[in-house]
Amino acid sequence: MEIDIAELREMHPRLPEDLVVLMTARAALGLQRNGHGSPVPVALDIERAAARGLLAWPGADVADLEQHDANRVTEDGAEAVVLALAHRARGWRVVRRMQREERADWLLEHTGDGPRQVVALEVSGVNRGSISARLTEKLAQVSGSEDVDQRWAGVVGFEEPQAALQSTKARRP
Repeated sequence: MEIDIAELREMHPRLPEDLVVLMTARAALGLQRNGHGSPVPVALDIERAAARGLLAWPGADVADLEQHDANRVTEDGAEAVVLALAHRARGWRVVRRMQREERADWLLEHTGDGPRQVVALEVSGVNRGSISARLTEKLAQVSGSEDVDQRWAGVVGFEEPQAALQSTKARRP
């Protein structure tokens, strides 16, 4: 699966352009600060099915990294990658940003055939190390979202490029 975050605006037309630019730049910085160049192979885990993909992004000047908060680079960058992956893998589009009390970051909708499905998506990133503990944490968080058809979490690892997208239904007991 090819994931090009330069196409984020086309995938999610409701996202404001300035937000797309910021998230895309921070994804690039997060990957490049870990020594990666575009495109890079990425390990994917979608509903516990392992796959390999290719992640591409427009370049960023790592000299600008000092002007960004390191945590925001990781979190906003993860949002860009996960939103692109959610569209490629599931056909979802952003409806709106969810608020803190809603226990998820994004409200998405399924764009395919059949009845409209709304999805709560919680996103996080890990600059270094494993993503599995963070995925478990985010699945627990999003499980509290109400008034949605599905609850999902997405986590991106930047050190060794990897991304997981999992529903609360796929959780281990």
